[in-house]
Amino acid sequence: MKKIISIFLICCVFVGFTEAQRKKTTVKKAETYKIAREGSGIDGITVGSSTADTVIKKFGKNYVKRTYGKYSFSISYPKLGMAFYYCQTDKSKEIFDIELRAPYKVKTSKGIILGKSTVADVKKIYGKSLGQAAGEKGEDLEYRGVSFYYGTVGGKKIITVIDIVESGGIRQCKEAK
Repeated sequence: MKKIISIFLICCVFVGFTEAQRKKTTVKKAETYKIAREGSGIDGITVGSSTADTVIKKFGKNYVKRTYGKYSFSISYPKLGMAFYYCQTDKSKEIFDIELRAPYKVKTSKGIILGKSTVADVKKIYGKSLGQAAGEKGEDLEYRGVSFYYGTVGGKKIITVIDIVESGGIRQCKEAK
């Protein structure tokens, strides 16, 4: 009789354990996002005060440097989905724009999620756009300290890029000679 009770208890424990494991695996893990603060920055990098050296110290030397005419440079981390811009004539290399795109997991402080939120979501939360960013084809929304770029995915206008800029707007660099 003791053997039967022991076997019964072992079976109950095993069934309870496997049921707990099953429930654990079916619960979807909540995604975590970094928070981009409009007019401020993200992940310890602040527009208007952090420098390219600060960015490199934080994210490493495995970046791609790009030149934009005689205007600005960017240091880009494609695997992270981040790029940081500074003026060519700025000896301190102060960051004036942080560009965020997939695969970076980010949302703004007001809840717009990169790659998930729509243009309608942005307009509902931020209101009417202040204008269009220079050189763009109308596929952007500009607000104080943040701009959103979008593309059509599955028939919906989805946010594909978030730019964090200074609260006063995108910095105008002097052209290098």
